[in-house]
Amino acid sequence: MQQLPQLDSSVKKELEELFINQEESVEQTVRGIKVLAHPARLKILCALRAGEQTVQNLEKYTGIVQATLSQHLSLLKDRGMVKARREGNFSIYSLANGEVMEIFSLIQRMYCH
Repeated sequence: MQQLPQLDSSVKKELEELFINQEESVEQTVRGIKVLAHPARLKILCALRAGEQTVQNLEKYTGIVQATLSQHLSLLKDRGMVKARREGNFSIYSLANGEVMEIFSLIQRMYCH
């Protein structure tokens, strides 16, 4: 059996510096990535790429019923992917920041041909 190469000390040091005292950040990152691993939430993010949308518009665009849509939006909001504001009787959702769009664009380039 072939022996695998050992990490040189500079790579080992870099890994230690990246992850020292980062357990909470790593867990937060994992929760954020997991939230993207659902077709309905990817549809929602795709619909929000065009800009702010009401829940009613998102329901129409994604085909997700309102009760289920609200659960997904709540989870996306909790993970910092989307934000909401009220306008009269309507909740209006949008992407929380440009980084969310960058993540989504990368996923789209990698997997959506």
